[in-house]
Amino acid sequence: MVEQTEFQESKDTASDHPAVWAWSRLNTGAVDPGRIWVLKKRFKSTIYRIDNLGPGPSSIVAKYCRREVAEHERVIYEDILPKLAVSSPCYYGFVKGEGDYDWLFLECVEGERFCRERQDHCALAGTWLGHLHTLGENAAVAGTRLPDRGIGHYLGQLRTARARFETNLKYLKLLEEESAVVQSVISQCNFLESHWKQIERWCAQMPRTLVHGDFKPRNVVIRTTPQGPSLLTFDWETSGWGVPAEDLAYIDLGAYHAIAKRCWPKVTMQALQCMKIVGRIFRGLSEFCWESVKFEPHWEVSTVKLRVYQMRMAEGIEMAEWRE
Repeated sequence: MVEQTEFQESKDTASDHPAVWAWSRLNTGAVDPGRIWVLKKRFKSTIYRIDNLGPGPSSIVAKYCRREVAEHERVIYEDILPKLAVSSPCYYGFVKGEGDYDWLFLECVEGERFCRERQDHCALAGTWLGHLHTLGENAAVAGTRLPDRGIGHYLGQLRTARARFETNLKYLKLLEEESAVVQSVISQCNFLESHWKQIERWCAQMPRTLVHGDFKPRNVVIRTTPQGPSLLTFDWETSGWGVPAEDLAYIDLGAYHAIAKRCWPKVTMQALQCMKIVGRIFRGLSEFCWESVKFEPHWEVSTVKLRVYQMRMAEGIEMAEWRE
């Protein structure tokens, strides 16, 4: 399901791991952990898989993250998802950590990683997101505790990323090909900002609702059940309240519309096609912004990623029907 590295095989060491200590505060039963694996390590969080701790026994996922991230995701897992008829991983609870970090505990879901090239996966994603968005619209009270993910959020990302890259061009000694990639990204940002009113008009066709904001293969698992395939999503750090464009960038719109039209009869397939294109553009702006944070001092790696993101953005811009 995910790329993982083993943290420690020793049972004694595993029992002393901070994630196991935090879990023991959440559960009063005997704690006999199996192996501990590092699933993901970033500057804001570290995610572990710990075998033999969950019900059954089964594996659990322990996420150690900044307090503001934990508080954000707790709103999703504690106050919103339990009230929506959508599949989601079991949430076991929260434990306050040290300093500015806290622990979140979830079931470890085994299954296939979502693949954008598989029609069955894209259809399942369309159905799941259709339910999430239409039902999530009713979670407006809880949604006020989430960040704004409206169109202004993406304009802010555009301007932030562009400013960082412009500064990097001035002060870093980039190779000619590296500089060309960065300049191309800046040009795309300039073009999009000059057409932002049109993007606003496209987005005005959609209701505001709960959005995941990072619906990509790494954060989506498809599990086989006796009732059929079930889609489960993780990593709600960038979720919020806004137009559901970015979530629609790589899904089956027919499956999505079949669900959405029941609650949103005025939303047409044509409007969804616009949202899919805008979603790819918004996705690209998110990627630009993430990479601009890491660009200094890792520009050799970042420019490789930026080249891919720039090509994806070029496809999204080419798909749209722009008015002069």
